[in-house]
Amino acid sequence: MKLVAGPFSRSAVNFNAGCKTAVSNIVMALAVMVTLLVLTPLFHYTPLVVLSSIIVSAMLGLIDYNAAIHLWHVDKFDFLVCMSAYFGVVFASVEIGLVIAVRIPIYVILINQNDNCK
Repeated sequence: MKLVAGPFSRSAVNFNAGCKTAVSNIVMALAVMVTLLVLTPLFHYTPLVVLSSIIVSAMLGLIDYNAAIHLWHVDKFDFLVCMSAYFGVVFASVEIGLVIAVRIPIYVILINQNDNCK
């Protein structure tokens, strides 16, 4: 996992756990410290798929399906940008998804600008 994706997965876990304040980060840091110092040998043979599934299940709670459906009804182009960025993040990386989300509207603006100049 890339370093960039770490805070996002931590936010997803905090959100699903119902954490409201930054004190949860202190508790989590202490739990990680104890785990690294004492319990690491127990996790040595745990497959990465199991650990990844914990993060993926926590992130599913961050997806707002109703907002995407609303976006589809309001503006189809914004929905296309939203889905393109989503698939960019899922199948490539956070950086690729962000680049897609920024570049598609810029291209459309440039194309529309060229059409208006004619």
